[in-house]
Formats: sequence, C-alpha cells, structure tokens
Amino acid sequence: MQYETSAVLEEFLNISDSITTEPDYLSSIAKIIDLAGHTCSAEVGFFYTFTDDKFLNLEYSYNEKLNIRKFGSDNNIYQTGIFIPDSRSKQQKSAIERCVINNEIINLPDIYSSTKLDNTFFANYDSLNDYLSLSLLTIPLVNRKGYVIGAVQYINPKDIKGKNISFTKDMQEDISALCNLATLILENRKLSEDYIRLLESFIEVLARAIDAKSPYTGAHCQRVPVIARMLATAAVQEENGPLKDFEMSNDDWYALNIASWLHDCGKVTTPEYIVDKATKLETIYNRIHEIRNRFEILRRDAHIEYLKKRLANIAPQETLQAEFVNKIRELETEFDLVARCNIGDTPLTDKDIEALDNISKKQFVRYFSRAKGISWAERDHMEDIESASHPQMENLLQNRQDQIWGQYNRGELYNLKVRNGTINKEEREKINEHIIVTIDMLKALPFPKELSNVVEYAGAHHERIDGKGYPNGLTGDQMSIPAKIMAIADIFEALTANDRPYKEPKKLSQVLAIMKHMKETGHIDPDLYDVFIRAGVYKEYAEQYIDKEQIDDINPEDYL
Repeated sequence: MQYETSAVLEEFLNISDSITTEPDYLSSIAKIIDLAGHTCSAEVGFFYTFTDDKFLNLEYSYNEKLNIRKFGSDNNIYQTGIFIPDSRSKQQKSAIERCVINNEIINLPDIYSSTKLDNTFFANYDSLNDYLSLSLLTIPLVNRKGYVIGAVQYINPKDIKGKNISFTKDMQEDISALCNLATLILENRKLSEDYIRLLESFIEVLARAIDAKSPYTGAHCQRVPVIARMLATAAVQEENGPLKDFEMSNDDWYALNIASWLHDCGKVTTPEYIVDKATKLETIYNRIHEIRNRFEILRRDAHIEYLKKRLANIAPQETLQAEFVNKIRELETEFDLVARCNIGDTPLTDKDIEALDNISKKQFVRYFSRAKGISWAERDHMEDIESASHPQMENLLQNRQDQIWGQYNRGELYNLKVRNGTINKEEREKINEHIIVTIDMLKALPFPKELSNVVEYAGAHHERIDGKGYPNGLTGDQMSIPAKIMAIADIFEALTANDRPYKEPKKLSQVLAIMKHMKETGHIDPDLYDVFIRAGVYKEYAEQYIDKEQIDDINPEDYL
C-alpha cells in the first residue's frame, strides 16, 4: 500500500528532526531511503555512495517483501565496490554505472527487456534471494556543485491494490524530492570529513616540520602518538587495580591523538642549536676548537721559551727539556679536563669546577683585533672596543660581556661549569618555554567542544605528579589520566631515541631503569607505569621502532 501524503510528511519531519542527534549518518539515510520507497510501495531499495577515489559502493539495501535489510559491507554479497574509471571503457554498463557516469535518471518498466544494459547485478540478486526484479528506477544524488556523490535504486513499485506497476513521473519526482535530504546529509558528512582530514593533515605537516627543524629529533612528534595510543589502549583494557574503571570515549581518543601530535608545536620558537646542543660550548658550532687553539698557542709559547733558554744557555739541556715536557703535560692534562667537561655525559664534581677556575686564569697574548670582522650587533655588546682592538693578555677560558646576548649567556667558563648535561640555566628556560608557547598556540585555536581537552593533554607532558614539573606545577590529582599518559610517552620516546647528539643510544634495560627511578621519585604516574610494563607496551613499541642493538633481555618484574 502506498503511504498517505500526511503520513509521509509526518515521517519526513520526524526524520528531519532526528538527523542532528543521530550519530550514525547511514541510519538517517536508511530512514530516508525507506520513506522514499514507501511513497510508491517499492519492494526493494538500494543506496550507493560515490567516493573521491572513484569507487561506487553499495552502502544500504532493503527488501520489504523478504524483510531483509543490509548495511555497509554486508551488501558485498550483492555488489562489491565498482571502480568507475574501469566502467567507462565497458561497452555494456549496468544501470547504476550509467546513472553515475552520465548523471542520468534511468526508469525501466522491465529490467530484463533492456538489451543496452548489463543486468548481471539483478540476475545475481534475484538468484540469491529467490526474487524477481521487474520495474527499475535509478536516480543520481547530485550535490550543490553539480557533482554526483551517490545514487539510489528502487525496484517493483505497487499500486493501491498491491499489483506491480512501472514507476510513474509523479513517483520519480516524489522520490527525487525526498532523496534530496539524503544528498544533503551525504554532502555535509563529506564536507565534515574533508575538514577533519584537512585539520589532521595540517597537524601532521606542522609536527613533521618541527621534527625536520632538527636533524636529530626527526621522528619525535610522529612517535609520541604511537606510544600514547598503545599505553591508553592498555589502560582501558585493565580489569583490575586503580585503572580498572578507566574508559575513553571516541572524543577522548581523538583529543589524545591530536594532543600527542601537537604536544611540541611550541618548539617552532626554540632555536635548533639549543635543542640539538651536543656539548656545553656549542652554539652554531662547537667552540671547543677556539679553546684548543689557545692551548696550541700556549704550547707554542712554551716551545719558543724553551728554545730561547737553550740558546742563552740558562740551564743544562736536560733540565730545560724536563721543564718543557712538564709544561706540555700540564697543558695536555688541562685541555683533557676542559674537553671532558664540555661533553656533559657525567656530572661535574667540586674538584672539576675548581680545576676549571684555575685553568681559566691562565693567559695568552692575543695580537689580532677582536673588533674586526664582526657584526654591528656583536660590536654593540663589547665593553671596551679600544682594548679589543689592540694586543693584550686574555684568559684561557673567558666570560666576556659580548658573550651575553639577550637571555643567553655564551660565556665559555660559564657553560663549561654546567654540572649536569649540556644545557645551561638560560637555555633550559628557553626549552621549557616551548610548553607555554604550545599552550598559548593551542588555546588560540577554536577547537570544537569534543576537542576541548587537547590543550590540557598536550600542555601537561612536562608536569610531574609530585608537583615539581612545569609550566604549572600540577600534582597527579590535578592531571587527567590522558595527560599522564602523554608524559610517559614523551619520556619513553626521548630515552629510547638513537638520534640525539647529546647522548649515546641507551639499551632498553637502561631506559626502563631510569623510568622506574622516575616512578619512585614522583616524576611519572606509578599506576600507568605499571601498566606500561605489565602490558608490554615498552616491548611492543621497541620491536617496531627501536634499533635491535638497543633491545636486550628484559625481566619485567625487575622494573616494577
């Protein structure tokens, strides 16, 4: 029986109202396809989408007579995806192919009587369902720009008495009008997906640009999302312990993914020579070479002094040679200390600091002007250009005023005396600043409500659960679980990376020992760390992303 106009209108309005609240677009479209078929009592209906990659896919079908409804891939039993460019070269096309290729409505009183169409699909459908397809109506779904984005097909309409009839012009118009709503849903969905792809592509491009900024951190922004996803999955799957009730919605997963890609976006403002600083004296290059030349000067001076004394017969040759050898050994020992302190792989002792101070007081004669061949900016930072222009005695290790620019202190002795690592106090502050920049950048983006947690997740990856992290000194109670996941992911990637110039690649056992210590000292969340170990997240990641030479035998119980 055909629907009454009032019933059709009422159902149409109900569908229209539910579109905004229906999470599954295909369910809304299925209701529209059903309603359009009901207007003419069509026994069978098909809904196809036409994708950007030129595939025509059967997404929904119904058969009222047989009480059958199929969604998505369940329809592959009838029709797999059709690649339209291949269809164009076929001499005989199916009705749905011709409809999409030519943007053409096809209305046939008898499907099998047409010799110009390939009816293989209907023969297969009828055989599978013990059904007989007769009348056919195929209508393209065209968006506002005139592109075909889908199609619908209906079979076997009935008259008021329930007899098979052909599709009339009125039926065709009614179905087209109702299916315009399906076109609108399909178009809006595609537009939304396009914007999402654009956003995600932009995020990935930004992350890759940050990684590419440094030749040594080329995969950090790309690998942190992998670890974060692995650990979040393991946490959700926990059935016992403190995390047994932890769940993540689709929005939470999406927010975590976006946050993990963008967690270091603030590094666009951090000079790469600080991020990549492999030695304490490094700026754009390693200034140890300047200091080495000064030691060379002192050695040459010692040699000249020795030769002068020989010529003057001041003392026996053996005495002068012993004096010269002792001076050379002293210089070599002192330079070895300076070179070792420059590396930063082991903490300096008070004895090291004292020795550096003593070495710095040694002097050499500089003959050539330090005021020549420099930029106006460098010259403006010089305290005494007159003195710098003439020969004078200078310290072997220097802390000059012109080595302090803006917030950076490039003093040689100042940097060599950094007790741990290669980064001095001002450079550390600049590196830490990238978190604040990240937060400010993300706050400036108009994220939709479902992504409102991106800023918190991304901005907390340097916080500590004991409140000693930065930038906000949050405690564990003030941080969400995804934010704590981000912190662990960031640390694990950095520790396992084999491309950092300031540290040699660590064995997996060394990395886990460090992280265990971080767990015990309030740096990272202990519950998430335990999941990280027990669920084998570290192992799964290592097998895919860490060099085999770094992977050694691990007993998980040793690191809990």
